[in-house]
Amino acid sequence: ITVISAVSIIGGLLINVVIWTLPALRTPVHVPLASLGCSDILVAILPNSMWIVHILHPQWEPPPALCWITAYVSPVLFGVSVSHMLCIALQRYFKICTYSTRLKSTRVLVIMLLLTWSVPFASFLPLHVGEEVKVDPKLKQCQTGASDKLWAKIPAAILNLIAPFVGTLIVYVLIRKHVRKSKKRVRANAEGSDPNRLAITKMMLTIFVVFNICCMPLVVMVIFSSKVPAEVFTVGGLLVTLNGALNPIIYGVMNTNIRQGYKRIWDSMLNYIT
Repeated sequence: ITVISAVSIIGGLLINVVIWTLPALRTPVHVPLASLGCSDILVAILPNSMWIVHILHPQWEPPPALCWITAYVSPVLFGVSVSHMLCIALQRYFKICTYSTRLKSTRVLVIMLLLTWSVPFASFLPLHVGEEVKVDPKLKQCQTGASDKLWAKIPAAILNLIAPFVGTLIVYVLIRKHVRKSKKRVRANAEGSDPNRLAITKMMLTIFVVFNICCMPLVVMVIFSSKVPAEVFTVGGLLVTLNGALNPIIYGVMNTNIRQGYKRIWDSMLNYIT
């Protein structure tokens, strides 16, 4: 778990360095990837590190303030990750399926990213204000106790899980439908400033698929927590941790420019050492 978290942090830092230092990658297309990398870093630093401590020292009780922050940040960052999937899908839809320069603009991308981060932070806050938090023996994480705030739970679930997930699926279906019906138009668009537009879309879709494979098992476990053994929760948490480590690998495998950026940084490190 520690190794996976370390890989997530290094990978998140690496993808940000590659995107912001290489002119070929310093484009709006790659900005959501840098933002998602920041989210992966934050997940590895706080929720994952606390989870590791609880596994190694089951009797340890964190300070109340730290426990509250962890209980609040954990679902928030999950919501941020899910929202990134929708943000990425919408950006690909605007690039491939529309002619609107406004929808393809940097301004729209910035607004989407601001919503991607701000909505989870705002929507989960009512669930945690004034609530008692404690370590859940199954999740091995700080969690709020049983709350009767149904008015806060339903909007948080819709805004951070149901709407982004369903929205992302719908957008990729629309992209696929557009590609199949209008191949000539897609080729004409792909001959513009971004010749790898469809390849990038496939990479983004792969990120979404891997995210669901890694994270949805734990979501199902939480829903049916009373019937799930603690050991199974550990496996689910490990899969969630693995997602952050896999993202930079997917970028390198499926994107030539990012792979070249990795190689450039590696060569620079070797030259510095030698």
